[in-house]
Amino acid sequence: MDKVSYYNFEIEHLNGILLYNSLTDKIFPMSFKEYSVIETLMENLPVFQSEYPLLYNGFKKAGYIIPDDLDEYAFIKFENMKRVFKNTDYHLTINPTLDCNVRCWYCSVVSEGAKHYKERMNNNTIMALIKHIELLAQKRPNKIILDWFGGEPLMYFDEVIKTISDRALAISSNLNIPFRQQITTNAILLNKDMIEYMKQAKFNFFQISIDGNEKRQDLIKRYPNPNKHGTYRDVISNINLLCEIIPNINICLRINYDKKTLKNAIDITNDLSENTKNCITIDFQRVWQIPCSKEMKEMLNLNIEYFKSKGYKTTYWGYRPKNFKSCYADSINHYVINYDGRIFKCSARDYSEKLMIGKLGKNGEILWNNKLLSKMLKNSVFDREECVKCKILPLCMGPCIQKRYDSFINNQAIVCTHNNIELNLSSYIIKRAQTLNLI
Repeated sequence: MDKVSYYNFEIEHLNGILLYNSLTDKIFPMSFKEYSVIETLMENLPVFQSEYPLLYNGFKKAGYIIPDDLDEYAFIKFENMKRVFKNTDYHLTINPTLDCNVRCWYCSVVSEGAKHYKERMNNNTIMALIKHIELLAQKRPNKIILDWFGGEPLMYFDEVIKTISDRALAISSNLNIPFRQQITTNAILLNKDMIEYMKQAKFNFFQISIDGNEKRQDLIKRYPNPNKHGTYRDVISNINLLCEIIPNINICLRINYDKKTLKNAIDITNDLSENTKNCITIDFQRVWQIPCSKEMKEMLNLNIEYFKSKGYKTTYWGYRPKNFKSCYADSINHYVINYDGRIFKCSARDYSEKLMIGKLGKNGEILWNNKLLSKMLKNSVFDREECVKCKILPLCMGPCIQKRYDSFINNQAIVCTHNNIELNLSSYIIKRAQTLNLI
């Protein structure tokens, strides 16, 4: 016996209906006339199977129809547990500093109560971190990923990043452990020598933030010296250089936007080189302090379509099909190593003692705060009634582990992200179908 999947959606567009399954991320386009037949057949599966066996089997393969004894929620929970506990990639987010070379008004470090301490990771902590990487490599993990964050990590490129990278490269090479690096940066301090080093040091992903066109960026990311020109030209030049020197690089160009930013964000395409189209994915991220409005949603959609028309890939954070995890930081083998050696789960918090999940020892070991970790990992982050009943769950996977824990200790309800989202599900599915040339 079979049944219809709980996670099916019927999305109407200009020329017909898109049958979409949020668990399998499959899209089946049909005309309105075809849908009127399919709709009836889906209510009588034995007839469907008998009269249209090939189409029926295709629907089963796509997940629109499933075995009667399949518990889809249990399947989602199982897939999530594998990604949280079984993933043997070690993903270390490293803060060389919490200091920054600019002061954006919406800064996540400041907004979460952390401070721009004018300090960097000292040599003792650097050596302890190198020893920690050696210990991880001896476990023969599937992969080791160093993810540079901050503050602005490039402020201490030679002192911290290069010192640790050189040793990590040697360790992984000697033990034949797959290794790669990535970085989140404003790209202001990038230069040719850094990029040449990063090419051979296995940096394959950059997240670079920008605040719109030249006028807007230079209002938000300013140099301290008022006599110096704005940062926009330097950032764009460095992005173009990055794509020239490392042509296979993946860059997430994060446009932090409010309404003013969206008005002229398309100007960026005039300044990016042709090479960047193969390297860049445009990621629109609304500044969280700004409420979402109908006008902003319309402007966002226009921007997305424009960047796509110019040959750039675009992404939207609200939907992550077949990921089965809310955030990469949910995995047990992902943690943030702060410049002072304290260990945290999330990089978007205030780095207070109450959130510290461990401390890096001088011999590379970590003294874990198992009491706190056990509370964080006690339940699946989506193990609550609102998420269990939600048909978008496979695309969202609920709140991240840090938000779930914050709500627990503060006795506060979690606000569903999709209550205030710019791109609704129908728009997302239609755009996906267009990208796949289905409509």
